[in-house]
Amino acid sequence: MSQRIWNFDWADHLPWRFDKISVESGSFSVDALPFIRDHYARIFAGADAAQRFLADPLTDAKRRFGDEMDVLVFRAQGLTVGLLIGHPLDWSTYYMRSVAILPEYRDRRLLTRVMEKTYEPLREAGVERIEGECSPSNGPMMRMLTGLGFLVTSTANSERWGATVRSTKFLREEAEDVFARQFCGMRAKRSFPSVCDPNPERRTP
Repeated sequence: MSQRIWNFDWADHLPWRFDKISVESGSFSVDALPFIRDHYARIFAGADAAQRFLADPLTDAKRRFGDEMDVLVFRAQGLTVGLLIGHPLDWSTYYMRSVAILPEYRDRRLLTRVMEKTYEPLREAGVERIEGECSPSNGPMMRMLTGLGFLVTSTANSERWGATVRSTKFLREEAEDVFARQFCGMRAKRSFPSVCDPNPERRTP
């Protein structure tokens, strides 16, 4: 899908290496599906996943959609230890649909470093913003996105995912300025930082 919309292919920019982990271009059917089947329930939902949300089976349509997505595979010694799956949401927005890393490979700033590497290639392709969603109870992910300068731009509830918070990283400065002006301004007798300031330590209580 990225090739059709932007003539963009992650394979032209990968692999990247972080310590002993490589980030490579992969495919949904070959690389993502086995990892999803083996690890996603443990990573995301736990044992009660079936009772909490509506199951989303792998239909032919879902597989075809998956084959259109971009898959970045994190490998350590030849084993898949994580995924980043994304695709165009529209002509100027890149959507990070799913990010997952095995617990034993977290706490290395791996995802932070990978995300930071995606900005420039996407910007050069014409992407103006990156968006992603996670549960508001996912504190580590919310903190990481905030630290990377993502702003909360909406919330949603669904039968499949429950409550989610959508965060946006603006790659075009003018777009971020418009969002801040429209939705983050505050009037007060003294000066306050924007409520959208990604650095909470700068905010006045």
